[in-house]
Amino acid sequence: MQSLSKHRPQREFEINNEEQPVSSHQLQQQELVAFLYQRFRVGIFITLFISLLAASMAYVELAIQGRERWVVGWFLLLCLVMLLRWRVLQQFLRLQNRIFFHYRQWHSRFFVGVVATGLTLGGGAALLMPYVTINVQIILHSMLLTMCAGAIAYLSTSFHIYISYMLTIMLPVTIWLFLQNNSVSYVLSCLYLFFMVAGWVSVKRMNQLVRDALYYRYDNEALIEDLQRLLQSVSQSNKALEKISTTDELTGISNYRAFRVQLEDTWRQFEGNNVQVSLIKLNVDYFHEFNIHYGQETADHYLRQIAAMLNQQLSHQSQMVARLHGAEFAILLPGVSCENARQIAHNVMRELAQQKIEHAKSPAGPYLSLSVGLGSQVVSPGSSSRELLVRVDTALKLASERGRNRLEVLEG
Repeated sequence: MQSLSKHRPQREFEINNEEQPVSSHQLQQQELVAFLYQRFRVGIFITLFISLLAASMAYVELAIQGRERWVVGWFLLLCLVMLLRWRVLQQFLRLQNRIFFHYRQWHSRFFVGVVATGLTLGGGAALLMPYVTINVQIILHSMLLTMCAGAIAYLSTSFHIYISYMLTIMLPVTIWLFLQNNSVSYVLSCLYLFFMVAGWVSVKRMNQLVRDALYYRYDNEALIEDLQRLLQSVSQSNKALEKISTTDELTGISNYRAFRVQLEDTWRQFEGNNVQVSLIKLNVDYFHEFNIHYGQETADHYLRQIAAMLNQQLSHQSQMVARLHGAEFAILLPGVSCENARQIAHNVMRELAQQKIEHAKSPAGPYLSLSVGLGSQVVSPGSSSRELLVRVDTALKLASERGRNRLEVLEG
């Protein structure tokens, strides 16, 4: 089974360690190496326990021949190798940054330790075989096969490490069996070869499954992060589009669409609560003539100034100012009485009058002025916002018909 990761694009992740980019392949390799070290502690004890049992049996046999020191030396050498590997394990566990580390360096250290362990076990067993009885040889064979089979659970995440371990343990004994030139040793050597081939195939398969699982894990995490970034970007774009679609381009306040939506939302929110809603509509008197006489740039400047002045009258987030069209504005005041709304309208008219913006083409006076219509209505069951709109439009029309630069009120 060929590795799928060879044909997969490598994604990059950002980590907190000096903002170094880390590819998904590197994250996979780091986790595989960490897997080896995190389970090595158990592997040490299992290896020493099985080796101690085999060494004890061989010690009894060789003690009769006066060669027991061979067994003691072999076991002490194995303990020394394991001690050195234990120190490497402790160094790995003391790493400050377990998210990013040089996995190749730590993989190489683990590889050297595995090869040293395998050579000690396999070479020691091969040297002891000629001096022990068949029963102890069977025990040594069982020990080697058990070591190789048990190591699959701990070393299968690294195909090269497991194969090196298996070959260094089993190959010395396999060679010794071939050199015996008898049918039993040939059968046993073939059994060793078969076990090595079976181990090769099974571990390669397991290793690929592990790597695929890690790939899909990090690939899915990357896809989720990409999707989250995409959704965040779309959300921000939608908010920007919504703001554009509900904002008047010239003045920066709400537009007619936003005003109608807010009015209907206000009506639904307070329906049945008998809350009074006031609405003010303001129209700049003879603005068309002002625009022609003073120019569009000047006219736009004063429209923005009037919009800012109206916006200053708001005292609650539920209130809003909108430019409806041309030189017509609206102030929506939920929960504000008609009298208080009248005061707000007077404040606006007075403030504009104090600015004394010249309007030479206005029959209503020498300065820029406003015609204002005010309506107020209680949001009762069965009532409609349209009733309030009609009332305010009527009031604004009356203000225009009665000479402009004035306020007309129609209270419901």
